[in-house]
Amino acid sequence: MTTPTTPPGPPADQGVPSAPTTVVGQPGYAQPGYGAYPPPGSGGYGAPPAYGQPAYGPPAYGQPAYGQPAYGMPPTGAVPGYGPPAPRGRGWIGWLVGGVALALVAGVVGAFLLFSGGGTLIAVSTTGAAIPDADPNGLTVPLTLDGSGTVQSVHVEASITHPYTCDLTVVLVSPQGTPVTLADPPTCSRSTPDLEVNLDSTTPGSPLAPFVGQEAGGEWRLQVVDAVGIDQGSLTGWGLTVQTS
Repeated sequence: MTTPTTPPGPPADQGVPSAPTTVVGQPGYAQPGYGAYPPPGSGGYGAPPAYGQPAYGPPAYGQPAYGQPAYGMPPTGAVPGYGPPAPRGRGWIGWLVGGVALALVAGVVGAFLLFSGGGTLIAVSTTGAAIPDADPNGLTVPLTLDGSGTVQSVHVEASITHPYTCDLTVVLVSPQGTPVTLADPPTCSRSTPDLEVNLDSTTPGSPLAPFVGQEAGGEWRLQVVDAVGIDQGSLTGWGLTVQTS
């Protein structure tokens, strides 16, 4: 067997320096490059980066991080100081334009109400009253509409208690004295007592149609006549609604 021998090197006293050993393709401690480790004793990351590469580790105190504004500086576009820019107040031109627009709207609404002259007149009586038995004059209960204008539509309601409603005739008289018969039942039954009146002039064939076009304001009268004796009843209440134009 032959024992390998190591070639002798130059004598130590000749002063020939030894070259550092570097693995091919790997940066050494002193070599910059991607993924290079900082040299021992340098305090960790923060060694100078390779050309065109950002340094590893947190930014130095007072320096902004990547994509963030500098410490203590307002964001781009903001006024000096913290927070978003303060809103601008409305100038006197804005207030003037707004006031003119409001005045125009109010004028249009006022003119419409003035020239339309329309309105709704309502009157209600809830006081009960007995209907005289076998009396051709019957019971008359008035209601006064405070207002003016021409009748455009009329709605009337009345509630009457009576065991035999065929004895009754109900008539409404306008302020101009025009009478209109609201109810005159030709047939009835004691098994179905009482009478409810609910009529509107807008219904086709309504008996209230003659009132349309008359003056609305004034005293309206509801007359209930019981022409047959024996059975007695009462008017519990009635109401009138007139739409004027």
